[in-house]
Amino acid sequence: MNKVLLATAAFALVAAAVPSYAQQTTTKDQLIGSWKVLSLKATTGDRVSYPLGEQVVGYVTITPTRFWLLFVDATRKAPAAPALTDAEAVAMMKTQVAWTGKYTTAEQTAEGIKLTARVDAASSQAIFDTDRVYFIRVDGNKMMVKSP
Repeated sequence: MNKVLLATAAFALVAAAVPSYAQQTTTKDQLIGSWKVLSLKATTGDRVSYPLGEQVVGYVTITPTRFWLLFVDATRKAPAAPALTDAEAVAMMKTQVAWTGKYTTAEQTAEGIKLTARVDAASSQAIFDTDRVYFIRVDGNKMMVKSP
């Protein structure tokens, strides 16, 4: 079965706009797998932005104990050679986010199951050793993710 992730990001992390209709309970077992990102955006009230551009590629992989995330701006320019120039390296860092950490799940809420991940490796040291909290809902082969 193909799994897809519908998400939105705030501060280069996963967040989401979730429709406001009654949801079925999502279980931890439904989260396990690799999820392809279809949408990644930040919403604040009526304002929508795209931290990594409107065309994002990437995956979220959830194992029984670990959360992995990689998002990349699909329109970013390829470097001229395998060895990046300083300018190319800066551009690459500004157009991606990646991190991993062990996680726990908690109670089911109206927004989904609560997942808290402790970042233990990241593309940005700014989020190392921090907690990332998400509310995740699975509907068929689609996952929607929202940050508080």
